[in-house]
Amino acid sequence: MPDTDSWRAAPIFGVANVRRSAEYWRDVLGFSLDPDAGIFAPVTTEPEGVYGIVKRGGVWVHFQVRRGAQAPRADRPPHERDVYLYVNQIHDLHADLVERGAKVVQPPTVALYGILEFVVEDPDGHRIAFGGILPEA
Repeated sequence: MPDTDSWRAAPIFGVANVRRSAEYWRDVLGFSLDPDAGIFAPVTTEPEGVYGIVKRGGVWVHFQVRRGAQAPRADRPPHERDVYLYVNQIHDLHADLVERGAKVVQPPTVALYGILEFVVEDPDGHRIAFGGILPEA
């Protein structure tokens, strides 16, 4: 049986411009982006890269150029999200992202399932939910 304690996941978002998306996640959402290895495979037809990776804590997010693919709909219900990230110090993270100019589409709210969460949206329309487990009462 595999050691599931060491498993990790990395969402792959389809985007129109890999560099723009990765730099937004770096500059606004506070992820790191290696200037050399973070944007992969710029080619003549895709000078902004075809693949990129940003990192923060144990979370890696990948971006892959997609031509002709539609971005998430702006009119979708507020409960729809594209990735859910569990974090510590959620209030500090929310304050940091607001200061950086993140588009908050749901302020910190305790969900019906007992997790304090907030949601931001990136320029590609992807919704990122950040959730923090509340201490037991």
